[in-house]
Amino acid sequence: MRLIVGNTISVVFIVVAIVLAFEARHIDNPFRFVLLLISWFVMLYFSHCLTHYIVGRILGVEFSHYFLSKSMLAKAGIPVVSRLFSVRAFLTLKIKRRAGRKAMFAMFLSGALASMFTPLVVVYIAFSFDRQSAIFLLLLSLFNICFTGYFSYKHGCIRKALNSLQG
Repeated sequence: MRLIVGNTISVVFIVVAIVLAFEARHIDNPFRFVLLLISWFVMLYFSHCLTHYIVGRILGVEFSHYFLSKSMLAKAGIPVVSRLFSVRAFLTLKIKRRAGRKAMFAMFLSGALASMFTPLVVVYIAFSFDRQSAIFLLLLSLFNICFTGYFSYKHGCIRKALNSLQG
C-alpha cells in the first residue's frame, strides 16, 4: 500500500482513538471500559509504524511502501502469543534507502518506544473520569512496556536498532 495511504490510516486511527477515549466519559460501564481498551490498543498498534516513518524521514531514511506482515514477536516462541503474532496483520514499512547507523538506530527504536508509551495517552485521559479503568490500563501499560521492551530486545525493533549500530 502506498505510503500516503498507510500514514493516513495511522493518523486517522490515532485521532479516532483519542476522540473515543475522551468520549468514553459519556458512556456507562462496562461499555466505557471496552471503549477505553479499544482506544488503548489502537494507540499501541497505529503509532508504531507511523513513528518509524516520521523519525526515519527526518533522519534521511526512505521508504517505498507499507505491507502487512507477521510481527517479529512471532519468533518469540511463546505458545499462544507467537501464534497470534504470526498472522499477517501488522503494518510494516519497506525501506527503500537506508541512512547512517545512528539514523537507522533511532528509526528502529522509535517504533518500539511508540508502542510502549503512546497507550499512556489513553491512561491519562481515563484518569480524569474513570480511575478504576485508568488504573487497570496503567497496569496493562506497565506490562506492555516490560513485555515489549524484553521481546523487542530479543526479536523485534530494539534488536534491529542495536544491530544497525554494528554495521
